[in-house]
Amino acid sequence: MPIANSYSISEILDACSDYFQKTKRRYIFEYVLINGENDSVRHAEGIINILKGRPCHINLIRLNEVKERKLKQSTEKSAREFLNILENAGLSATIRRKMGADIDGACGQLRQRYIENNKSEG
Repeated sequence: MPIANSYSISEILDACSDYFQKTKRRYIFEYVLINGENDSVRHAEGIINILKGRPCHINLIRLNEVKERKLKQSTEKSAREFLNILENAGLSATIRRKMGADIDGACGQLRQRYIENNKSEG
């Protein structure tokens, strides 16, 4: 997402710490697993180094593929292994259940279909 380039990781973590201090509620990160891009043991260990000991939860999301893009979702096996690494390090994490991908109705897919449908009208 474009806004991701606006803030450094340390700025985001500082804001999360401030949020927790004020609310005493944990915060949630969403991490999209992309096959061969960010779903390796090394990437899981990077998350552990950044988030271990913090009052947070991590939602792991297997990428919703869009046929016009070359990016592929992590396999179920890779996602489970990634989850196990995080949990074994003491982090709270879950794999988000996929919904709508079979009908191109998942996040990202609807937008792509909208763009395609409106090209011919413009």
